[in-house]
Amino acid sequence: MTRRVAVCPDGFLCRLFQTPAGAEPWVFLVEDPRTRRSLGRQGALVRAGALDDEDLYRSVALSPADLVILHLPGRRPRQGRRPPLTAVLDAILSVAPEVAVLLVQTGPTGPPVPAGYPTVTSVALGRALRDGLRSDMDRAALRVRVKRLRNVLVGKERVGILLQDDPDPDALASGLALRALIGRTRPSAPLLTFGAITRPENVAMVEALEIEVHRVTPDELQRFDALAMVDVQPTFCEEKLPEVTVVIDHHPEAKGWRAPFRDVRPSYGATSTIMTEYLRAAETKITERVATALFYGIKTDTLHLERGGTRADMEAFAFLYELANHNTLRRIERPELPLDALDALGEALVHRTIIQNTLFAHLGPVSRPDLIPQFADLCLQVKGIEWSVVSGLTGSELHVSIRNVGYVRAAGEVIHAAFGDLGSAGGHRTAAKAVIPLTTWTARVGSLEPATLRRAIVARFVRALAGEASR
Repeated sequence: MTRRVAVCPDGFLCRLFQTPAGAEPWVFLVEDPRTRRSLGRQGALVRAGALDDEDLYRSVALSPADLVILHLPGRRPRQGRRPPLTAVLDAILSVAPEVAVLLVQTGPTGPPVPAGYPTVTSVALGRALRDGLRSDMDRAALRVRVKRLRNVLVGKERVGILLQDDPDPDALASGLALRALIGRTRPSAPLLTFGAITRPENVAMVEALEIEVHRVTPDELQRFDALAMVDVQPTFCEEKLPEVTVVIDHHPEAKGWRAPFRDVRPSYGATSTIMTEYLRAAETKITERVATALFYGIKTDTLHLERGGTRADMEAFAFLYELANHNTLRRIERPELPLDALDALGEALVHRTIIQNTLFAHLGPVSRPDLIPQFADLCLQVKGIEWSVVSGLTGSELHVSIRNVGYVRAAGEVIHAAFGDLGSAGGHRTAAKAVIPLTTWTARVGSLEPATLRRAIVARFVRALAGEASR
């Protein structure tokens, strides 16, 4: 282990870096014998002498294997002289050539590293402390939010946690995390949805992590004393909702709703990141099950931190990595692909259309709606393609999924402009989808015959990408 040797005139570094009993000790070298005696009484390993005297460094057997932390205040001592920085560095390096030296600057700028000292690195202590304390400051503020969140649910015996119609991993994980944060059980805070879980990965996640999600009707929500929503907002639901008490989401904030507690952060890549921050701030125990769910929620919503991931997402991802069960994750991430999906993809690629670096593919009828976004991800990997637009028919709906490379227009804006007048349409910067009832499409656009349908989708998307209104 590298030994730390702190060199300073007045004991500032000793007070800053004094290690607890049993930890690897530091060596402190100071100028003033009174400072040495004072620090020695506190149990520090300390020597005193002129900082530009080579014998001081020999007395502690300084070697190139050590790390020297050097601090020379700008103000001069009351008596005597302060040796110049170069004289101190020369004394250190004469005893231990090539030893690493970290020059600590406490002022806004501090002295620059002199030329000719390649092993010396400079650090601004104020900035380093500010950066180091950033997470702690954020958690201190979040603890107050956690208290407010818990207060709005005081006295509410049954809290329903409502997810979107087809809950994805981010929603499922966020629901589990909210239940843990407010200290509830499955009966007192069940996870709810109006729809069904359809994607194989999501079904596998529910089974592997034993997550219970109850399908409800709007009328059944009246049985709960409070309603919380995660990874979704009230206006995203077509159903009429009772009063919503809590909303936590990372999608762009919609208008027309209220809640006593609301936390919407569109800059975040996943709601699971927000919930991880809450759990850490509240010092709530994060079980392996919850950690695995949150880790997978961030992983899927940010596409392995490549799509919309922020520093907060990266920090939460790294924190959860050590807690998650990666064997369980491997089982979740490898669902079976039906053979008819390959037939649909082959047919779609044969009739693909490429216009303005955009690849259009229509799958026709598909057995599972999740195949459409999966193939949209696949088509984006084609050389030279900046947008992929993949459509398919599932049940009584037309689904359109789009993906882009990230440095073009926001996908959510474009798909809303292209199909928002026909059904639900929206999403993030790099990924979005539209869901359109087939009855609406045939009444307002035209035939569902594949060639006609493909031409209509291409025309609407190209106009939207050019900033023109759909017609």
